[in-house]
Amino acid sequence: MQLREMERTPVRFSAEHYLRLDIEERTELLGGVIYRVSPRNEPHSFAVAVLARLLIRGLGDEYEVRTQDHVAVPDWRGKNAPEIDVAVLKRGFFDLGPTAAEACAFIEVAHTTYGGRMGDRTYKIPLYVRTGVPSWIVNITKRQVEYYATPEDLALPHGHVATEFETIDILGVSIRVRDLFAPTDPETTSA
Repeated sequence: MQLREMERTPVRFSAEHYLRLDIEERTELLGGVIYRVSPRNEPHSFAVAVLARLLIRGLGDEYEVRTQDHVAVPDWRGKNAPEIDVAVLKRGFFDLGPTAAEACAFIEVAHTTYGGRMGDRTYKIPLYVRTGVPSWIVNITKRQVEYYATPEDLALPHGHVATEFETIDILGVSIRVRDLFAPTDPETTSA
């Protein structure tokens, strides 16, 4: 009698099932698979903090700004619940958490997570844009911000680029790109 080798197949999770799990480490669900989130570093944390502060101040009470929180994309039946660096949402309480339907803007800060199969530019931004959520990447390495609003923008190598000498507009809030990065000159102060 011959024993056949059992075929191993991964278990795919829905966003709803994933967020009901009690996972102690920082993870996110991408394509139904649970991935560990890259460790944070100071350039990343700095940019997230500046964005959150400026958006909260500029948007007021009409919106909610969440940092490094999960959002189901497109919804709870889907296979994605990424940990989004900065999400601007319609204000409200969400039983399981927000979905892309409540999202007004997503911002990813990429220092070590820009490319790769499940990276910010290659996986997350196309996912967000196809769901209809305008999205930005703060590219720490290149000291620039990339903006993607339509599927056509995804065909551009880096979307619409704003250099550190320019200003971006997120839902009517003007943000100087250079304020998102550590100063290059020790005499320079940031936002």
